Amino acid sequence: MTRQLLHFDHVIAIAPPSAAGRSVINRADLWKALVFRARYPGYFTPGLECTLQPVDDTRFVRIISFADTQLRDEVTLTPHEHIYSIVDGRHQPMHAECKVVIEEPTPGQFAVRFSYRRDSISEHGGLNADEFLKSAYVQNDREAMNRLLEMLAEGWLHPHS
Repeated sequence: MTRQLLHFDHVIAIAPPSAAGRSVINRADLWKALVFRARYPGYFTPGLECTLQPVDDTRFVRIISFADTQLRDEVTLTPHEHIYSIVDGRHQPMHAECKVVIEEPTPGQFAVRFSYRRDSISEHGGLNADEFLKSAYVQNDREAMNRLLEMLAEGWLHPHS
C-alpha cells in the first residue's frame, strides 16, 4: 500500500522590535526557544506526554504519547539553523516529518519556516480533513511562537536552570 502524504509549509515572521513593544531577538535566543519547544512539545500541546532519550549533542529521540498511541520521533538539530524530526512510518502507525528553519530575510529580521510532510487523513470522495489538519498545525505553531516570544521578552533564556 502506498502512503498518501500531505505536504505543506508556512512561515511566521517575527515582529520587529518596534512592533507591539517587542524586545530585540537574536538568532541564539530564537534557537534556544525553538529547541525548548522541540524538547518539550507537551508544554505547547495539551494532552501530549514526552520522554526524551539523548543520542548525542545534536540528536535525541522523543517518545511521544497521546491517547492510546505512542510514537518514536527522531530529532536532529543543526545548531542555529534548523530542527528536523521524523516519525518513520515504515515502523510505526504513521509517518510524519517536520523541518523548522530560522530564516533571516534581512539582517536582524527573523522568520521561522515550518515544513511538514505526513500521512494524509483525507479519503477520496470524502471530507478534505487535511485542510483541518493543516489549520490545526498552523494554529499550534502560531500559539507556540507567541508563547516562546513572550517567554523571551520576560527574560527567559535558560530553560534548564
